[in-house]
Amino acid sequence: MNPDLSEKVSIKIELLCEAGCTQVNQVLEKASNGVAIEELAEFNETEVEQIIIELTNIMAVYEISDAEDCD
Repeated sequence: MNPDLSEKVSIKIELLCEAGCTQVNQVLEKASNGVAIEELAEFNETEVEQIIIELTNIMAVYEISDAEDCD
């Protein structure tokens, strides 16, 4: 994970990842569709962008490997 992220952002990323790939993919889909992301309502625009970038990078690993191992 990016060491420059705030603790608050890092914790949220970890919590979303712990919830599983389905949850992360739902957040990423909302972001790509411009839909409000309730899970990230407490964060400002910059923090949301950081979270989306980090989650996208994390999920890229699963796209390369076996996606069945995700959840």
